Amino acid sequence: MKMLLIVFNISIHDEVHELIDRLGVSCFTQWPRLTGRGVSTGPKMDDNVWPGVNSAIMVVTSEEMAEKLMREIQGLRDEIGMHEGIKAFQLAVEKMTGEI
Repeated sequence: MKMLLIVFNISIHDEVHELIDRLGVSCFTQWPRLTGRGVSTGPKMDDNVWPGVNSAIMVVTSEEMAEKLMREIQGLRDEIGMHEGIKAFQLAVEKMTGEI
């Protein structure tokens, strides 16, 4: 099993959800508002000095689906450019309670 952490600018919320829906991802956890700083996008601190926020989605899935998701997310990143901000991180899941 793999876990994907997808961090993205809230301005592309719909595009990210369309992507995971199209691939059949039905289970995920989302953090709707995150602050932080990226290399190419700069700070997003949700304040007057550094406006803007990100969101994140965590998906635990099979290795095959993780690869599909990574390819599609890279495609979206290539399409919208790095300045809108989307990045995915893939991690191994060693143990999990319950089922996928």
